[in-house]
Amino acid sequence: MTTFHIGRHRAPRTTATPTFRAGAGVLAAAALGLGAAVTAPSASANAGGPTGSTSAPAPSASDAPAGDAAFSGLVRSGDSGVVVKQIQQIVGAPEDGAFGPVTEEAVRDYQRDQGLVVDGIVGPKTGSAMGLTGGAESTGSTGSTDSDSTTATSSTQTASADSSVLDTAASLVGTPYSYGGASPAEGFDCSGFTQYVFAQNGIDIPRVTTDQQAAATPVSEPQPGDLVFFGSSAYHVGIYAGDGMMYDSGTEGSTVTKREIWTDDVTYGRF
Repeated sequence: MTTFHIGRHRAPRTTATPTFRAGAGVLAAAALGLGAAVTAPSASANAGGPTGSTSAPAPSASDAPAGDAAFSGLVRSGDSGVVVKQIQQIVGAPEDGAFGPVTEEAVRDYQRDQGLVVDGIVGPKTGSAMGLTGGAESTGSTGSTDSDSTTATSSTQTASADSSVLDTAASLVGTPYSYGGASPAEGFDCSGFTQYVFAQNGIDIPRVTTDQQAAATPVSEPQPGDLVFFGSSAYHVGIYAGDGMMYDSGTEGSTVTKREIWTDDVTYGRF
């Protein structure tokens, strides 16, 4: 019989209660769709909380939260266009309008200097720190890049944080669950998965589920890319994929998957 390790998904309760928590409820094993027994969360199950030895530190966040960012786009390797030239001018890369390896490394250097998540992607936080405004539309590279990159795409794409979050989440499907895990190499627990996906898109969020719930902006009409929290206080978190579906890292013995949200005892939050 597989037993859920839900304590890793929770931090110890505090006197501050997020205003958007929904009604409480402990999930039945059948509801998870995994045939496992669920133990009600308790204070003794919080060994993996913020002070637990398996917690991964939250990335540095020296600039404004994503919700306050002036830039809402996402520009990365393979993109091209005017906004890429603007980025290249700021980071000191050759201004050819093509986001290739040289530009990506220059962006990484810029992010290190600014204390941002170093991923080589210009998302809301990095773009805002650069002084970029609005969204961004980039045309996929047709082969001309900073160096010998062969990355190419034939379509025009709108740089959207939400779609990119889902793209990243989808790319991790099949990664094994790992209690305390926060990377593809070691596997993921639920909040390690969500933190990693958002970090890859330039968005810093807390490490554990309850902290993510407290920090997110509550939304009643979720959009793909929002977080979905289970219970009050939350014992599980996933990334809303639209149409009642989500990406999540469930429990021991499972993998990152896209599946149906099985209960109404959920709330949604946005970063």
